[in-house]
Amino acid sequence: MRNYVDRSIEAENAGNIKLSRKKFKQIRDEMIKVPFLQRMSYNRQYRRIKEYLMYGDTQPAVVVSASPLIISAYSDEMDAVLLLCFPSVLVTTYNLKVGTRLVTSNIYFTGNKVVRDIIVGENYQERYINFIPIVQLFLSDQERFVRGRTELFKEEWDRLNFLTEQKRKEYPNIKMRDGFFYLQNF
Repeated sequence: MRNYVDRSIEAENAGNIKLSRKKFKQIRDEMIKVPFLQRMSYNRQYRRIKEYLMYGDTQPAVVVSASPLIISAYSDEMDAVLLLCFPSVLVTTYNLKVGTRLVTSNIYFTGNKVVRDIIVGENYQERYINFIPIVQLFLSDQERFVRGRTELFKEEWDRLNFLTEQKRKEYPNIKMRDGFFYLQNF
């Protein structure tokens, strides 16, 4: 059986988050609207996402807009943020507002060239070229635990906010990623 996460490389703050089958199906059926005949293929991703949440690197994220719902997700490995766009229904579902602190499980990818929508910062460690942040709250039933994980971070919040404002100001036309990109394109 294939592992989707290289477990020989341990995340500093591994997610340890259990994937909710109910939330996975809600996203599939109500937000992504996967056609019935494609659901079997889509469901094969369940184990991959389960591993991503369990073993991915927990990092801070923050809501920067409620309408549309835009979340800025940070990576200390790349010293960068990604702007993620989500369905607005999540704002009321999770009582989100601008400034709400969240956490992600980040999965990293190696290669030769940093992807176009990532602007690395001065603390870039040059080990990875891309990361996929998964907002833990949207896929787990462990809401209290997940919300409490925001306490793992101190100075990272300032860095996240700085890089978010810098990216929005200097690259106003940079394309945002669909927040559920990782569920649709694998």
